[in-house]
Amino acid sequence: MLAHPTTEASESLGHIAPVLRVSDISRSLAFYGDRLGFTIEFVYESFYAGVCRDGCHIHLKCSPPPPRDQTAFEREEQIDIHISVQSAETLSERFASAGVPFVVPLRRMPYGTEFYVRDPDGYVLGFVQSHADLHMTQTSNQAMQPTAGRFDA
Repeated sequence: MLAHPTTEASESLGHIAPVLRVSDISRSLAFYGDRLGFTIEFVYESFYAGVCRDGCHIHLKCSPPPPRDQTAFEREEQIDIHISVQSAETLSERFASAGVPFVVPLRRMPYGTEFYVRDPDGYVLGFVQSHADLHMTQTSNQAMQPTAGRFDA
């Protein structure tokens, strides 16, 4: 285990891209592109593709998704991918207007503001705005202000 961050350019990481197994690559590309605003980075032989938005990468592989109890997964508020965002409120409004299915609507939690959406294969993406980002962003009603070491709306 490294005791400190590396500074060598040859050892730096570029990005991470989770690989989601999807049943219909065209449907998934349309969902991530048209509804979530990702751009298609590449498509390889109609069975593997990459999408990207704001430096966040997701790869899609045409293969049956792993079986799971989707109802229990969503009831327990599990997520497959966590994505940090600058304004959860603005993004959730955009996704709602695009008809994206929500698993968890916009809500405030002790660590920030979040919402969860479901893709066509049942993957749940959690979009989370941390308290540090909340402080920097205007909500529709008021600015977040620091109070006694914490942030309150």
